[in-house]
Amino acid sequence: MRSSILKNGLICLGAGLLLESPAVTASAVYTVKAQENDSTVDTSNIKSILLIGQDKQGDQTRQRSDSMILATLDKDQGTISLTSFMRDLYVAIPGYSSTRINAAYAYGGMELLDETLEENFGVQIDGNVEVDFEVFKVLVDKVGGIDLELTQAEADYICGRDQSVLYPQPLRTDWDLQEGVNHLDGEQALIHARNRSIGNSDYRRTERQQDVLKAAFAKIKDLNVLEIGGLIKDVLPLVTTDLSLWDMTGYAMDVMSIGTDEIQSYRIPEDGSYTPQTIDGMQVLVPDLEQNREYLQQILYHAGE
Repeated sequence: MRSSILKNGLICLGAGLLLESPAVTASAVYTVKAQENDSTVDTSNIKSILLIGQDKQGDQTRQRSDSMILATLDKDQGTISLTSFMRDLYVAIPGYSSTRINAAYAYGGMELLDETLEENFGVQIDGNVEVDFEVFKVLVDKVGGIDLELTQAEADYICGRDQSVLYPQPLRTDWDLQEGVNHLDGEQALIHARNRSIGNSDYRRTERQQDVLKAAFAKIKDLNVLEIGGLIKDVLPLVTTDLSLWDMTGYAMDVMSIGTDEIQSYRIPEDGSYTPQTIDGMQVLVPDLEQNREYLQQILYHAGE
């Protein structure tokens, strides 16, 4: 019972942390589908859930996916990994022109996003969980906030003290975040997770999202059964997922047995495997699909070992 409740909380909260560019008509073919994987590695005990955050607010319909993180549970190796797919990746979307990967969710929901990731990168996706910004804030507040280490620049950004940065935040004189470990509520954690003004733009933003996700997992471990039950009751109706309760229960047992102390973090594209380009007016990352597929086969499925 506790395992089932805990897993639901982990999945919902993780998706909440994941939270730009209509379809384009490219004048040339910039990416191609990678070759099919011929690996004979047994992946039956490796399960991956795609956590999707979308920039949808109020009564808006489905929007582009703001964040995409593949959470992978490997029962044989006893590991949990988080692999972020950067939203500016320029790839072929089945049935559409090549464009940023985050358009796939707006065009065809989680089904098309899964197909796009699978065809381009050779990953197997076993389920999806999607939330928007408002749900994310509720999730973090429901677990009592998270503890996270910030630089002074990051603390100033969240509090709106530095108005010279790109996308400055409103000044919040009632917030007193400083360099070091801070306790963040849902609103503060969301600002931090979406921050691409401090550091190396979306690259550092991707790292922040994974840091927030790890902090949230750590916090959930300390909740009691009643607190986790309250979290599920409040947020589960707000989450979009194709996972059944039976699926969630199974994943709960996996998470309980593996633990969340050592979560491995990865990013696609990996360093040295892409080219920044401007295509049809868009600044995008054109990946070397073969190199990134090989990288994913190694880190997720232990190919070559």
